[in-house]
Amino acid sequence: MSAEPYAALKRAKEEEPHFPSSYWGNKSPRCPHCGEECDVSENGWWGLYEEGEHEKTCPHCDGDFTISTHVSYSFNTDKQPGAHAQERLVRGGGS
Repeated sequence: MSAEPYAALKRAKEEEPHFPSSYWGNKSPRCPHCGEECDVSENGWWGLYEEGEHEKTCPHCDGDFTISTHVSYSFNTDKQPGAHAQERLVRGGGS
């Protein structure tokens, strides 16, 4: 681990005081100590795909940190057969 705990996160907060974007909403967690990305599949961290907080150790610097997982789902129903104006026109269904 780096000399100072959470050194990378502290630097990011100095550069972006209100919102250190490189530590939020990532596809892979970023270590707050060394700043390296930690690949989920390479580390076998499959439990991270469950909502909640997870305690992990960085494979790059051996620093311990907490990863918060936020899960969301979205659903689309906009592609329905016969539901588009162009399809009605082609079939002679009106203007």
